[in-house]
Amino acid sequence: MPTNPLSARLNPEHQYVFQTAQQAITALPGYRRKLADIARLHYDLGEVIADQDYPTEVMVLRPQHTKAPPLLLIGGMGPIPGVEGFEQACEMFQNTREIVLLQACAVPNRTTVMTEKRQAGSKTLRKTLAEEELVAMLEMAIRVGVAQCYTRHTPIQVIVLCNAAHYFLPFAWQRLLNNHPQMAIKLQWISLIESVVKHLRDGHWQRPLLLCTSATRWGKVYAHPLQANGIDLIEPNDALQLTLMDCIYQGVKASNQDITCFLGERFFVELLKTQPDLDCIIAGCSEIPCLLELLQGRSTGAVGQFLSAIEVINPVQLALNHAAETLQPMAAMELNL
Repeated sequence: MPTNPLSARLNPEHQYVFQTAQQAITALPGYRRKLADIARLHYDLGEVIADQDYPTEVMVLRPQHTKAPPLLLIGGMGPIPGVEGFEQACEMFQNTREIVLLQACAVPNRTTVMTEKRQAGSKTLRKTLAEEELVAMLEMAIRVGVAQCYTRHTPIQVIVLCNAAHYFLPFAWQRLLNNHPQMAIKLQWISLIESVVKHLRDGHWQRPLLLCTSATRWGKVYAHPLQANGIDLIEPNDALQLTLMDCIYQGVKASNQDITCFLGERFFVELLKTQPDLDCIIAGCSEIPCLLELLQGRSTGAVGQFLSAIEVINPVQLALNHAAETLQPMAAMELNL
């Protein structure tokens, strides 16, 4: 791979290779502790850690005998949900396929880039320099991830685990198609967004509450396709959105469970005061399932009752389900569906 500043930032500092799914799953608690230790160092210095402060790393499940093409997960945005996605994939597919997780932590902050784009205004269709860099790094992350796939079966299924990154994915895909067409044609894209839209449409859900970052919200990553399918989207008001962003960045991304629970509880207490008419929650940021799982274990009263009763739509889980369905009937009996 040619050396340039972008590829250098995405060169994995560490690689973790596992021969069995159980071996990989057993190792993940230790990796989570490592991420928490990195976050704690920043906290002790009075800093809030960002995705870009974590190292770029690769986790690979590489069974000796595979029956299905590789699965490439582009994570690191942030790294904690990346681990969750890798674990879910290992549990689902077991030893039937190679699974690669690239923790592409160096990819620029999606919300920061979208903020700059909004400030530039809608008068120009040209991308900002920050947006061009993000698209280039997203394309590079895919190339780095593909290079980690040793199994020669194709197509390689690719899931980008960050919802907000889906705003930039069409541009990254076009860039890959232009620059590396032979690689691009070997990839099968599985979209978090399309997986959610199909699930809501098939299940006749009509009033989902979208919990996501401001980047996903501003980019209308979910709003446009849901509206096109006649589904009314509910979003928190601006004040609640700020609380949710603090919860994501200062809580979940920073591995700070106390702040996560404090801000998460505050968010839902205020949300319930608005008496939203909703029938499910879309976890439209990959940190949201982590937040909800923590709150479900700790919250009591109205918040606890609400979270225990509401249906939560997890885009990553739906995308993995879709990945499994497209493999049918290949190795279907060996998948933990």
